[in-house]
Amino acid sequence: MSYAQNSFFCSLCLTFWHWLKHVYEESLLGHWMDRFCAWLSRKWEGSFLVHLFYDEGRLSRAWGNSVTCRCLEWVLNLPLRFLRWLYRRLERPLEGSFFASLAFEAGCEAAVAAGWLIALIMAIPNEYWNNAYSLIATCLVLMLLYLGGMNTRQGTLSLKAIGPYAICFAAATILAVPLADFIDLSARYLVYYIPCMMIVVALVNSAANGKQLLRIGGGLALGTLIGGGYGIFQNVVIGVGVNASFTDTSVNADMPGRVYSFYENPNALALLLLLTLPIIVALVFSSRHWFSRILAAGVFLVGGICLGMTYGRASWVGLAVAAVVYVFLWKRKLLPFCILAGIAALPLLPTSIFNRILSIFNLNDTSTSSRFDLWAAGLEVIQREPITGVGLGADAVRRMVKLTQMYQGRASFVHCHNIYLQIWAEMGLLGIVSFLGTMLGMMKSAARAVRHCPNSPARHMAIGGTSAMLGAMVCGLADYLWTYPRIMFLFWFVFGLTLAAIKVCKMEMDRV
Repeated sequence: MSYAQNSFFCSLCLTFWHWLKHVYEESLLGHWMDRFCAWLSRKWEGSFLVHLFYDEGRLSRAWGNSVTCRCLEWVLNLPLRFLRWLYRRLERPLEGSFFASLAFEAGCEAAVAAGWLIALIMAIPNEYWNNAYSLIATCLVLMLLYLGGMNTRQGTLSLKAIGPYAICFAAATILAVPLADFIDLSARYLVYYIPCMMIVVALVNSAANGKQLLRIGGGLALGTLIGGGYGIFQNVVIGVGVNASFTDTSVNADMPGRVYSFYENPNALALLLLLTLPIIVALVFSSRHWFSRILAAGVFLVGGICLGMTYGRASWVGLAVAAVVYVFLWKRKLLPFCILAGIAALPLLPTSIFNRILSIFNLNDTSTSSRFDLWAAGLEVIQREPITGVGLGADAVRRMVKLTQMYQGRASFVHCHNIYLQIWAEMGLLGIVSFLGTMLGMMKSAARAVRHCPNSPARHMAIGGTSAMLGAMVCGLADYLWTYPRIMFLFWFVFGLTLAAIKVCKMEMDRV
């Protein structure tokens, strides 16, 4: 189709859309829908849920000025204090040095570095991946932050925006090692958690405005384009055979092979796309130029097609929830229309995808029915060690299950296939309570921020990040999200980006 034909077709579609919108607004249905949405909004504003989600809470309000927060920030800023002391001693030669000036300038671009590094982490093939890469990337971002503050007395690294619950979860993670039944396995897995803690701190302190948030989100979009594009290439050109370990062929006979791109498991790829696609939607709405909007929309299309090819049911459900949350936080009055449009689109799905969705409720599918035995084994581990847990990592839980013969299923026990059961089994009561508090605290902070923040990139990034995290939490009901350390790092990367967006939203509200 030629450029002229494309332009004519787009103009025709736009004209038809405006006509349809006008007819809807003037129709009886549109009138009653407006009244219904207005009534629903009034009820929502005065409801208990509004108070529950928008009330900051005493602990969160007191966190920024607490002794614990100040002590932790003092420790966090020790390298910065040393660098500033060193700068004062060597100020004259450093000011005249080209390389020192270059280092100081690079230090102000930690957000750019974070975006490029996460794209690189997402694009490394599984056979070349090493879990040390995430630690190296995080140390580089933190090093840039310290360098950026070396030649100025203004600004230090802060933990205020992270909140008390996330700090408590980090403490529970560390405490899980000495309290573990299997300290050797638990200590090894702590190494995977450390980069996750560090990247949250780095992102919250590296993004100070909407432009920097978009650069970090652009890195996620680039990684999605590379990984999702290769997944489509893998399906269309290379071909993916049906793997019996990923699919019950007795009830999914018509389903083709599941793509996994640069990752070992299609569920890992599906979760990656679930975490990044809402961020890419935020980029579409935040972009000021038509070219960047079209580019972001194209990346979303690539990621969405690849997500369909993974046949990851839990991630599909999670993305549907993420879409509802995004629309609710963005423009609540569009929510009924979007839900109806989503239901109407179900019959248009490819047959294999539609049948895969229906298999969620089919207990003859072993990937569905086997979860009950896995959950039962996880609950028995929790009953055995409800307070302290058995130690960090799936290996510790797996060893406990094997030693006590708690699992009676046919397939081998890998993990609990539920993030909440897995965290409780690993870290005990403090771990699960602080994790739930971390997620709920982030969602409440986002709800308050986007409610009063003007339309801006920070607002959309906060909405996108919150939607992605809530979608992942729903996906976690049927799967363990942190089976692979690389995906666990991406999970906390998106969490840190969301907190950074919330922080920028609050800064914008203070300037209004």
